[in-house]
Amino acid sequence: MNGFLAGLLMPQSPEPIICFEDDAAIDRARMAADIAHIACHIKHSQAQAIAIHCQSARLFAVALAATWLARAAAVLPASDRAGYLDEIASAFDLFLDDAAITATLGAHETSKLPVWQETDLPAPENCLATFYTSGSTGAPKAIAKTLAQLEAEMAMQTPLWQSNLRADCRIWGLVSHQHIYGLLFRVIWPVMTGMPFISAQARFWEDIVPNLRDGDIIIASPAHLQRLHPDLANVARPARIFCSGGPLDHKSAMQAHAALGIWPTEILGSTETGGIAWRQQTSGDTPWQPLPDVKTGQNDEGCLMVAAPHIDGENWHHTADRVSFDNRSGASRFRLLGRADRVIKIEGKRISLDRVETHLRNHNWVDEAVALLPDDTDNRLAAIVVLSLRGCEYLQEHGAFHTGRILRNHIGQHEDDAALPRRWRFVDAIPTDSQGKKPLHLLRALFTPPAKQPKATAPMQGQPSITAPVTVPTILERSQENDLARLTLRMDPELLYFQGHFDGAPVLPGVVQLHWAVHYARDAFNIVITPDEITQLKYRKVITPNDQIILQLECDRTRGQVRFTYLGPDTDYSSGLIKFTKAS
Repeated sequence: MNGFLAGLLMPQSPEPIICFEDDAAIDRARMAADIAHIACHIKHSQAQAIAIHCQSARLFAVALAATWLARAAAVLPASDRAGYLDEIASAFDLFLDDAAITATLGAHETSKLPVWQETDLPAPENCLATFYTSGSTGAPKAIAKTLAQLEAEMAMQTPLWQSNLRADCRIWGLVSHQHIYGLLFRVIWPVMTGMPFISAQARFWEDIVPNLRDGDIIIASPAHLQRLHPDLANVARPARIFCSGGPLDHKSAMQAHAALGIWPTEILGSTETGGIAWRQQTSGDTPWQPLPDVKTGQNDEGCLMVAAPHIDGENWHHTADRVSFDNRSGASRFRLLGRADRVIKIEGKRISLDRVETHLRNHNWVDEAVALLPDDTDNRLAAIVVLSLRGCEYLQEHGAFHTGRILRNHIGQHEDDAALPRRWRFVDAIPTDSQGKKPLHLLRALFTPPAKQPKATAPMQGQPSITAPVTVPTILERSQENDLARLTLRMDPELLYFQGHFDGAPVLPGVVQLHWAVHYARDAFNIVITPDEITQLKYRKVITPNDQIILQLECDRTRGQVRFTYLGPDTDYSSGLIKFTKAS
């Protein structure tokens, strides 16, 4: 196993393939040349701290290695949003993204390249990378790691995974390399072990399905494994699927096993700790097994504490994960009982509720704000807001939807989409108990729908009451990652649209399916849309009472379109493309 820099820079014969980009194989010699060019650029700039944010994993690896080769420190921001970068601007001297790296490479001559010797490479313990993640104070939290720690972690893990890995496997990534999990498994580990990686991040399973080969490795998150593509049952068999970013539910683990023939390998960890434990959920109550060299314990608050060479040596690191240890399966194994702090995970991304609240309070329309998850089954971030006088005036004139949209745009200057509230409550005062505290049950009560009651007018004597018709399905589950949303719907027999269509064999009309797609797309993506054209409309199977169906929505804001698909267990019910013009 090579070190990361040696794997990229030291001559080898024959030259190994480092990665694949746009169907082209990029070998070590090409990578080494590009790294040399960027290192010269960094030295010429005299910058000491380089912020790197790239879409291409190849360009990211080039910039990261060049930064360390130039004896500079790497800064890895969690976002490239202008507001976010402004907050950490004092931490770096030079910003490199895909465009800047590509332009620099195009300006250099391809001759005059150095021949690297092992003595030219900096010691891994002197190669510093600073990650930024959501801290409990609401500000981006800087977490420093050395290349020595990253290499030690992957060298410790590799013996666990290598038994069924093939020499010709490739590594696919459904997650970003900007965060520590993606960095380790999509960039550091492949270079150290000689397994080439696919440079482009796959946004959806559709990006992987056509080209997956037997023995490949997939780096995924719980969000991806909770919405598997139906064609995965017919693709090549990967050697391993890694999953991190939050615990995976057992149902999704079973579905992944059924579709791909292997159990997902879950890695538990954080930016602060790196990997600390793993599991494969072959049963519904599978405990976590600490990784080799990781010691575990429980502190006085009932939270997990860990110690390992790649964390802080023999010193204990205290996490905010409440745990119980399983004496039945060994004293070191444990089960998670939830978080003790105010950092939550939405679609595998860490979101600081304090940070969202801070952004809201910084807006001159807001006097007070609370961010929360409305309940344990609704993974959409919500906000309760007390508006200032100016905010109240806007609310009165334009309504809650437009007010929430303005505040979302304000937060969006600093945060990724997962941190943008999707449900809003505008109140005169934040609910509190007799002690002035804000208990979660009182806050969540604002989002609890009122009990369905028969309503209508006082009937005349002898006439029955009129009950409001049921016009929307029951939503059993929601999930969303950026511009991809999925809703699990139950087709209640009481739905108005089943009545009279058709007698004795009710089915859901196609026009209703189209109406629901527009309705839920507006809600999920927080957009005001007016359907302009419906294309590629296909009805494959009728929807009947009591069916349980997944509505999948994919929004392409650049093209102004939303693709909808009603998914069943064995086939798609219907699908289409809604082209829209934004309402003014």
